[in-house]
Amino acid sequence: MKKSLLLFVLMCFPAIVMSQQDDPKCKFDEDGPWVSRLEVETRFGWNMNRYDGINQEGTGFRGEYINLKLEGKIYKGLTYSWKQRLNRNTSQSFWDATDWLSIKYTPNDVVALSAGKQVVAIGGWEYDRSPIDLYLNSEYWQYINCYQLGLSVAVNAGSNDRLVFQLCNSPMRTYIGDNSTVGLSLVWYGKHDWYHTIFSANAFQTTGGRWINYLCFGNKFVFSKNSYLELDYINRASSGQSFWFKDCTVAAEASIKPHSAVRLFGKYTFDTNDTDTDADVYVESGTRLHTASMGVEYSPIRKYPDALRFHAAGGYVWGRMAPQESSAHPYAGLHNDCLRLYIGAKVNLDILHGIKHVMKKVADKRIIHNKSI
Repeated sequence: MKKSLLLFVLMCFPAIVMSQQDDPKCKFDEDGPWVSRLEVETRFGWNMNRYDGINQEGTGFRGEYINLKLEGKIYKGLTYSWKQRLNRNTSQSFWDATDWLSIKYTPNDVVALSAGKQVVAIGGWEYDRSPIDLYLNSEYWQYINCYQLGLSVAVNAGSNDRLVFQLCNSPMRTYIGDNSTVGLSLVWYGKHDWYHTIFSANAFQTTGGRWINYLCFGNKFVFSKNSYLELDYINRASSGQSFWFKDCTVAAEASIKPHSAVRLFGKYTFDTNDTDTDADVYVESGTRLHTASMGVEYSPIRKYPDALRFHAAGGYVWGRMAPQESSAHPYAGLHNDCLRLYIGAKVNLDILHGIKHVMKKVADKRIIHNKSI
């Protein structure tokens, strides 16, 4: 019994690291199982959040994420995808703890239609990556309410380019209950040799019938299979404020793998809002914050590098917080003169693969037993 349990756990390891949501490319699937993916992933360790010379709330040993992922095929060309965050605040509903739960219809290799709860289609590489794979992030990233109910259409505009049109609830809505505001998004995913893009143009309704507009430029420069630079620029504008540089976020991350099991990275972010309006609910007026961080990731299982990963990352935050934010949310988001440290591990268990492998071992043993009789 103990050997079977250990074997099952070990064979659960070969899971696949994905971006926030499954790749929305239009790939027609003629055949496929009802369940093609069943994974549980978690990240835990010791974190430090220190400023004013004092270790603040959030410092200590903690579990940060427990995610359940399930996907499969309902019928020819009709698939589903579900991700549930199991560690969300208990005051929120089960549906609000659902990152995404959507159905996708792909009638051909050109168009895919999706409906349900989805990732809001905003550009940028920091935004696109799964939260479980990130450490010290921009102020904008800390607050963006990026999972909303909506409809989207993906169109392959060639072998290396894809456009996604989306209509959804506005991410600026009140967290629970307010479904009266909407968001419109257009995203371009490009992949051209050493240059990859996630660009978007967005219009989101805010309070009082107002709108805020985003232009997001996510650039990725791939120097080799083991090194890259991601550079994001996100500009936000609304009625009464200029469009460039007054309210924006910059995020840059350089990564290199000196060994197949080791990744080294350095990151910088900058958030500013030098406007006189309250249109931006995520980076509030008066904010001017910088972060600088670096870290290392180590994957000890060579055959399944994404199954178990250790990390150590640290960084420093400096600048000016919005006055209302520092008083209303003293421990949320980023804080001036703050030192942060993350030491821990991520585990990704592919439950479906483990079940299949154990069943195969049992079947092989039966065949060998029958032959010996």
